[in-house]
Amino acid sequence: MSRPSAIVVGSGAGGSVAAWALRRAGHPVLVLEKGRNLLPGLGTRHGVGSLFGNDEVKAGRAFENQDEVLEPRTSRSQAEAGQGVDRSFVGDVNSLPTVVGGGTIHWDAKTPRFWKQDFKALSLYGPVPGATVADWPLAYEDLAPYYDRVEERLGVQGDIHRMPKRTLEQAPRDRQFPLPPNPPMYGGKLLAAGAAKLGYEAYPFPMAVNSVAGHHGRARCNSCGFCSGFGCPINARGGAALSFLHDALLHGAELRPRSFVYRIDTTRDGRRARGVSYLDAQGRSHRARADIVIVAASGIETARLLLLSRTAAHPNGLANRSDQVGRNLMFHFVTLGIGLFPDDVHAWRGPSTTFVIDDFVGPYTGPEAKSAGLPYLKGGLCETGGSLLLLDEASIYAAPPNSWGKQHKNLMRQSVFRRHLSGMSMVGEDMPQAANRVDLDPAIRDVYGFPVPRVTRSQHKFELVSSSYYGPKLAAICQAAPGAISGQTVPAGTLSTGPAGTGDITGGLADTAHIMGTARMGHDPRHSVVDAFGRAHEVENLFLADGSPFVTAGGFNPTLTIMALSLRMAEHIAGPRHERAHGRRQA
Repeated sequence: MSRPSAIVVGSGAGGSVAAWALRRAGHPVLVLEKGRNLLPGLGTRHGVGSLFGNDEVKAGRAFENQDEVLEPRTSRSQAEAGQGVDRSFVGDVNSLPTVVGGGTIHWDAKTPRFWKQDFKALSLYGPVPGATVADWPLAYEDLAPYYDRVEERLGVQGDIHRMPKRTLEQAPRDRQFPLPPNPPMYGGKLLAAGAAKLGYEAYPFPMAVNSVAGHHGRARCNSCGFCSGFGCPINARGGAALSFLHDALLHGAELRPRSFVYRIDTTRDGRRARGVSYLDAQGRSHRARADIVIVAASGIETARLLLLSRTAAHPNGLANRSDQVGRNLMFHFVTLGIGLFPDDVHAWRGPSTTFVIDDFVGPYTGPEAKSAGLPYLKGGLCETGGSLLLLDEASIYAAPPNSWGKQHKNLMRQSVFRRHLSGMSMVGEDMPQAANRVDLDPAIRDVYGFPVPRVTRSQHKFELVSSSYYGPKLAAICQAAPGAISGQTVPAGTLSTGPAGTGDITGGLADTAHIMGTARMGHDPRHSVVDAFGRAHEVENLFLADGSPFVTAGGFNPTLTIMALSLRMAEHIAGPRHERAHGRRQA
């Protein structure tokens, strides 16, 4: 391949969309992916296969994730950092799949849009003590047309006529979803009925799952029930590789898996990126040169790469004169509501959570917020109708001492936690904090000899108070569901992430793998890393296309917004070429 116009580091949500848009505009593109390609037929006319299927064991043996022994991360709390503790945990800290396709290789394909208020949090609601709340340098209206186009490409299902008025006011849509909703899960229907009794509005969850056959040549979802954490064996689910990268490869983009980029190479003055240095599967070092470098390695790994790329011109890390690289790390906190039912709620029959409730997104400015010294509280959308899988249930029953044998078999036959349970997960908003950050561990190195990323993180009281406020409302919905025996909540303040999370056990959060922040966007280079198009303020041809530029976390799954931002960025880069190819000016 001749000198590529663009190198894309990472093949997940942001990287694949960028590669697709740039290749579509005629730019040569090279995609470097650290992980393996587990999608037979990707980029060929034979079509895409999958090596994932519905294997519950794979999640426990680093099949798609990085190996926590060879490539660990370290973590500590803010208090530990203040006491000079270098790390309190070494291992798996919020890792994402390290394979071609990134996190969408096994996502549950939930694709809500951020709301208008998420882009202007500081202007609308003011500062939050102890947090670094700021406005995004763009508005919902800037992103709306890109949301539309990504949804069409993914094959997002939903029904605009069943969405609440307030939702459409905050996230306006001028067209129906590309596809109608799937058949609903039974457990989700029960909880939706409980919500309606209490005056809340449940509606079909927008998700990138084909509900009709033939959309972009893909099969229709057969409601097998294995979505979150698994590959789709019939490719009914859209994603980065299937919906974007496959087409980019068919039209001439090049993919090199097992290529670990360890440095962004720059000119002597540091003003331009020349390309990247990377290791292949045999550990041999290579250089690739390009006119543009796009990094889409995840909020944690992108921050790490920028810090690893320090030079004399960028002594604190590439594009880090503002000291904002690695800061303002956000994960989303989770609060659970659990409903127990006398009958089997058939939790496996349907995609993971076919209903959503967004009554608890907020903001709420009542006395509970004021008494905590906060101007407002915010929750997030509630994924409604989920349950446990078989192996998870077996592991719970096997945890107590001497629980094997007949006792374990009887518990599995009764299946209280799987057949009779339906739950809600509130994806709550994290507050950005300067001290919640990613930097390079001073002593621990990975199998390649490079410093591993260190996560320093503690929850803000905003998350804990919000969880305590909204949690009982989730429990009330579960209790109000038809036939429910009981409803209860598990607030974020009583769940621990343990070793796989941040290591901050005190107060313990249940975290998502939604990784945002660490290189926030903004107009002012003194307080941000990239501009509104994801371009680094200090390196004119370096762009970031993952969750790292996020300014706020919102209470919504971030993947659709990552993809929309990446599409907007790529078409801005393509400029005149894209306009000539597609006959329109860019927004």
